[in-house]
Amino acid sequence: MPGLSTALALLTVFAVAALLRDRLGAAAALGVALAGTFLIVSAVGLILLDLGRLQPWPLRLALLAAFSAFVLLAGVARRRLPRATPTPVLHARPLALGLGVLLVTGVGLRLAPSPYLQGGQDQGIYVNVGHHIARTGRLRPVDRLLRGAVRGVPQADVLAAYRVKPLAADSPLVGVREGRWAAGLHIEDARAGRLVPAFFPLMPVWFAIAELDGGFARSTWPLVLFWALSALALFALARRLAQDSDDPLVRRRAGTLGLVALAGLALHPLDLWISSFTVTENLARACLLAAAWLALEAGAAERDGRPGARLLALLGGLCFAAGAFTRGSLVAHAIVLAGALLLGRGDAPRTRRALLGALVVGTTLAVVQAVLHSWPYFFSAAANHFHVPRLTPRPAVAVAWTLAAGLALLLVELGLRRLPARLCGLARRSLRLAAGLALALAAVGFVRQGLVTTGADQQVLAVLVRHGGPLPLLLGLVGLGLAVRRADARLLPWLVLAAAIVLEAALKSGVRYEFYYARYFIADLVPALTIAAACLSGHIITRLERRRGPRLAALACGALLLAWLVPPLRLLPREVYWTRDLADDPEQLTSLFGHVPEDALLLFDDRAPGRWRGLLAVPALLSFGRNALAVPPGGHIVEGALKAGTPVLLLSGGWEPDDRQRWPSADSGPWRTRVIARGIYQAPRAETVEGGVPARLHDGGGPWELQQLDRSIWRSSGAFSLYPDSMFVTATATGFNIEPLPLPAGARVELWLPTGLSCDVTAKLDTDPLPLTPLPRQPDGPLLWSLPPTPPQTAALTIAATCDGAFAWRWLSVRAEP
Repeated sequence: MPGLSTALALLTVFAVAALLRDRLGAAAALGVALAGTFLIVSAVGLILLDLGRLQPWPLRLALLAAFSAFVLLAGVARRRLPRATPTPVLHARPLALGLGVLLVTGVGLRLAPSPYLQGGQDQGIYVNVGHHIARTGRLRPVDRLLRGAVRGVPQADVLAAYRVKPLAADSPLVGVREGRWAAGLHIEDARAGRLVPAFFPLMPVWFAIAELDGGFARSTWPLVLFWALSALALFALARRLAQDSDDPLVRRRAGTLGLVALAGLALHPLDLWISSFTVTENLARACLLAAAWLALEAGAAERDGRPGARLLALLGGLCFAAGAFTRGSLVAHAIVLAGALLLGRGDAPRTRRALLGALVVGTTLAVVQAVLHSWPYFFSAAANHFHVPRLTPRPAVAVAWTLAAGLALLLVELGLRRLPARLCGLARRSLRLAAGLALALAAVGFVRQGLVTTGADQQVLAVLVRHGGPLPLLLGLVGLGLAVRRADARLLPWLVLAAAIVLEAALKSGVRYEFYYARYFIADLVPALTIAAACLSGHIITRLERRRGPRLAALACGALLLAWLVPPLRLLPREVYWTRDLADDPEQLTSLFGHVPEDALLLFDDRAPGRWRGLLAVPALLSFGRNALAVPPGGHIVEGALKAGTPVLLLSGGWEPDDRQRWPSADSGPWRTRVIARGIYQAPRAETVEGGVPARLHDGGGPWELQQLDRSIWRSSGAFSLYPDSMFVTATATGFNIEPLPLPAGARVELWLPTGLSCDVTAKLDTDPLPLTPLPRQPDGPLLWSLPPTPPQTAALTIAATCDGAFAWRWLSVRAEP
């Protein structure tokens, strides 16, 4: 029943928002409904994933129970909470109309999220792992080749092909990371064939839920939801910051400033690309913005004496923690925010404590799950991105460290509750100083980037100016600086986090290929600068109105908006923004891998389009459950599979003229193959450039050809072995004959029969015909014939047999005498 989970989620949002609207206010009630529903779906998905039961009916029943409990709790809260005093909203109808238009525009621009399914990059791994979860209900794939469960392929040979080395018994890598399978996948337990994805699992869980609800083609549609949540949170956050201003004119324009911020995000070309692509930054950004909005809304509710303040703070902390379940950098952000919350003690102590407690507990659980599920990624990412020493503790030790760190933070919070007022003021000043210093260093970093001549086009500053224009960047940086200077204690922790995000981006040396790597540096930076720019523009227009009058202020506002929003529009028509880099069609891969039997051994060659092995081995294994060998196969692996009767298929980029082909192998001679399927694979790619906007697309796909290796084994000397069911063999009632094949000089014919079969067998060449001379046979050995001293270069063999029963044979060899 596709769509059932989606319908339940929407009904829950509407029901909870309606129940709490007259208790918390419309904005807070909607925030509680959206955040609660989002957290419920995330928690249910992760719990079912841990149980290995993320499948259609367990998911639907669990969501139904959780949503029902959420609505019931909202009903109980409605009875217990007092009715809130309605707060009039200035220009409510135009505000709602503008919000609706911008949301529809932003979502409409992003309605076709990338269906990227190739596995050689992070974004393909996310989709494929999500599809694997939807198929199996569990996170960890099991590679039957590694486990030794494919006929004729010894486990030792596969382990050697993947370069899996024996580990010492006391190594912390045993059962954790025993080798690497392909990009994004690690061998967790080689003997059991168990793999583990090298990233945090929440976003693939959302993809799996979407697929279980709406089918494979809809698996990436949560990207649209993530952007819609980000957009709503950004609008509400900018509006809340303006409502907390000391200037009454700014407060009156709070809704307008929220719309300006939302327009800046919706029309930003880089945001358009990032938000439509299958990368974790989309989900992490939604969590970050939602957490900031709910936390500031909670603080305002406590100061105003409105109900629900602690609930909003708890949901804000949990939303931030959900981001930590998504991406490793959010763990670093959580550490920064937790430290700032410990020191920044404002006039809303209850909500601050609730926010800190939820943040610490949730992030601790996120790190624990990352250690248990993504141990290799967690510590390697910490070393690569945050330049800390690469640690390799045992998982139990890492979990103990994590729990101890979380508990220590909570104990520090208890110890600081009675901090003297003088020390509280000193702590706040230190936070302000730290944020100001971070922004100053970021400014120096951006100036240095602007002065760089080598690779200047690929610096973060150049990318931001190229795609969004200089004005919002300047307004954002100046706005953050002024906010740090003037902000009170309730806003300081979030400004410290924003300053850390800006500093991290400014210190990076470059983004290389911006349409892939830019997301690492600016996915969080663009929303932060957009909000700061919107708030600063509101203060500028307000001050201008006081000094020069409303007419000139209105003209200045129009000019400012045109200078901000129009320049990025010149980039939006470029087709690259509508396809996203490396987009492809899941239906194409479905039709391709549909020709591969489930018990087959799938190999890849390196013909164009390039990197077939790395790009397509991952979806073959994860999304389609095929036995894919992701490394170049040794001849003995292929030979063993063919001898055992396992179908061996080769996926090749490019076509050959014939339907019967040769696939060369360095260590065992060419293999004979038969083409069983052909097609054209379309994969539009953005032109990859270092600096500059990709101006065109090129097709990264091309012709593909699926070949089945024949049950014949060829040596470089020209010798070969044929097996029953080979396409070169034609069976008759009393024997068989083979097609004309090369006969190497000095070779002999060997026919292996099943043990105990008694037959009178003769062999001849069809070229005269020429009977072959039998040779002595060893007990239980093959029947032997000698070829003429100068055999023809190509000839067909005919085998005739008279047996007591049915004639059967194991294989026929033509090879040099030992």
